[in-house]
This record gives sequence, C-alpha cells and structure tokens, in this order.
Amino acid sequence: MVGMFPATLRTAAPLLLAQLAFAANTLVTQFFLARHSTAALHASLPGSMLAVAYMAFFNATLGYAGTIFARRDGAGDGRGAMAAFVQSVWLTLFATPLLALGMPVARLVLGAFNTSPEVLAAETLYFDILMLNAAFTILAQVLGGFFTGRGKTAFVGAVTILGFAVNMVIAPVFISGFAGLPDGIAGAGIAQTVAHFVPCLILAAAIARHPLFRRRTVSLRPSLSAGETLEIIRLGLPNGFRTILEIGGFFVFTALIAECAPAAVAASTALFAINGVPYGCIQGLSSAVEILVGRSSGRGDRTEIRGIVISAIAMTAAIATVYVLALWLFRTELMHRFLPKSLTFKTDEYFTTATRLAAVIAVKSLFEMCTLVLQGALRGLGDTAATFRIQMATSFAVWIPSYFAVRLLHPTVPAYWATMILSGIVSTALLVRRLTRRKYANRPGATPRSAL
Repeated sequence: MVGMFPATLRTAAPLLLAQLAFAANTLVTQFFLARHSTAALHASLPGSMLAVAYMAFFNATLGYAGTIFARRDGAGDGRGAMAAFVQSVWLTLFATPLLALGMPVARLVLGAFNTSPEVLAAETLYFDILMLNAAFTILAQVLGGFFTGRGKTAFVGAVTILGFAVNMVIAPVFISGFAGLPDGIAGAGIAQTVAHFVPCLILAAAIARHPLFRRRTVSLRPSLSAGETLEIIRLGLPNGFRTILEIGGFFVFTALIAECAPAAVAASTALFAINGVPYGCIQGLSSAVEILVGRSSGRGDRTEIRGIVISAIAMTAAIATVYVLALWLFRTELMHRFLPKSLTFKTDEYFTTATRLAAVIAVKSLFEMCTLVLQGALRGLGDTAATFRIQMATSFAVWIPSYFAVRLLHPTVPAYWATMILSGIVSTALLVRRLTRRKYANRPGATPRSAL
C-alpha cells in the first residue's frame, strides 16, 4: 500500500498544480474586481456560482467519460475506451446549445435573492457571459479525458495551467477597461472565455495528431444508442445531479450571506477566494484518485485501490494542516489585500469576521477535504449513484436546513459558515461506510468484495 504513494502523487501533481492555477486565477480575478468596485466583487460570487452550478451538470455528466475511458483502458480494452471517447465528444457538441436555456432561469433565481438593482444587473451580465465560457470549459474537460484516462495527466495539467495563465494576464486589462475594453464584471467574463478557448484548441490538435487516435478502429459517427453513449449517460447523470446539489446548495449559502452586513460579506468573499488555493489542491487529488481507482478497478486490483485511497487521505491531512496554520498566522495580511479602494464599511467588522471564519475553517477543512477524496474513489469504482444519494441526503437533511435555521435564529456570516462543519462530518462518515461495506465486482465472473 505504501508503494502506491509515489504513483498517486505522480498522477495527482499535474492536476493539483492545475487546480492551484485555477485558484490563483480566481484570486487574481477577485482581487482586481475588488479594486474596481464593491458591487462588482459582490456580484462575482453569486453570478459565477450559479453559472458553475448550471454548467457543472453538463461538465460532471459528460466529463465522467474520462473515468469510463480509464476503467476500460485499465482493463486492456483500448477499443472500448476509444469508442467511449468518441461518443463523449459528440454528446458534448449536442448538449452545448442547452446552456442557453439557463439564462432566463438565472434571472429569476438571482432576482429572488437580491434587492440591489446594481448588483443584480452585474450578476446577470456575468452569468450570461459565463455561459459562452461554459461551452469551452466542458469541451476541454472531455478532450482532456483522452489523456487523463490513460493516466497521462502531465500534458493536460500543463495545457490547463497555460489557459489560466492567459486569463491572469488579460483579466486585469479587461477589468480596468484599458483602451476602451469592456470593464468590471463584463471584462472579467470575457477574459475567462478567451482563456478557456486556448486549451480546447491545443487538446484538439494534440488528439488529432496522436498515434492512438490515428490508428483507431472505431467509427467517428455519433450513435445515441451505442453502448458507450448509454454508459456515459447512465453513470454520468448521477455524477451531474450530485454536482448540481453540491453547488446549488452552496449558491443558496452565498445568496443568504449576501443579506448580511457589507463588511462581513466582503470578508466572506475574500476568504472564499483564499480557500480556493488548498481546495484546488484537493480537487486535483480527488481527480487523480478517480483516475487511478478507475484503472485499478478495471484490473480488479483491490489491494492497489486500498493503497491509493490511504495515500490520498494522508496527503489530504497534510494539506489541511498546512493550510489552517498558514491562514491563522497570516490572516490579517491576507485580508488587507482584499480591501476595496473605496470603503463602504468599517474595517473593524471586516477583520473581526475574518478571524471568526478562520476558526471555523480550522475545524471544517479536514472533513470537507476528505469528502472530496472519498467521492473521487467512489466515482472511480463507477458508484456514481451512491455519491449522488449521499450528497442528496446530506444536502436536504443537514446542509440546507442548517442554513435556514441560522437565517431564522442568528443570521451572521460566521454562523452560516459553521453549518459546513456538521455537513462535512456527516458526508465523510457516509462515504467511508459505503466504501467499506459495498461489494464491488469489477470484472466479469469476479467475486464481489468491498473496495477497501
């Protein structure tokens, strides 16, 4: 089992760095939006979260084809893996026009949680632009599965980092309105769209030139009735619905927080941007676990799966510890960086809220991070239905009811954040129980056994 640590780290490192780049990219965008105006900063989180929630359904559903590729390739079925990839690209192209259906719904949702006309206008504009960006984000995810499904994460990680680097260079230019460019929230959305188009071009060109693709023996024609298409839909849909629940619940969270005092909201928004750095690491690690467990599952190697999960949990504990210590020691310096140029609130409340949120983060981080890794393991095993059921149970029985209880009894930003502690503990416990008690048979004729 110890021998799986280097393999897990080697596969995870490029994805981890890519997620760090994503977090840095978010940090840069939030930083310059904060400098531009308080309204732009406040609008960025609800607008982007709603866009991500809508986009994530397609991304998680269609992106799961990469895990199917990993399971088939790990089992030695290269032809089946290629067939799954081809159909996933067609499904992505067919699904892209559906993104436009989210625009009228977004106006209703955002309007229900917002009383400021200025912020509402900025939120809806940001959402509309991000829908175009979503098409390229989803396509890049699916194209990347051609490489990550075979455990080749380095190239995909490098291309992803390049895309975020492009955004970090051009976002400040757009947000500032340099040379008459669209500024503020519109500029941030356009910069993201341009940056996400770059990885799609590079990945498509690399696949077209790849020997495996050139020597393919499967048809490039779309087939909605093909076994690969049906498998993507059957296993991908629960993954998509789980993501909707997760991000949708988080959107409710951000919308309720928007009702709090401006200083507390600003502190919460800043800490969310900072939080993206360590959580980006864990998202990358979770993706690596999903790929590695998928490939090991294809081979039916139970010992290897156990080693991957244990190695990933050890890495998670190390990352959580380092993050909590760094945040607590340097919280004041970090929070100073996010103060807007023109203050509309008292800084005392801003820094007091930040200190209380740092204390909440110290408690909740390990459980939430473990939840991400364990979900990755279950997805790798093809048990997407279980991750959906657990997310649904946690959201409707714990997470969302806690939000509205806080709103009724003690509507403050630290209290809203504290609700994530209980939901993290419950999710972790349910996921561990599923991994250790569910019997999996990953090869025809094999005796079902627990994954761990």
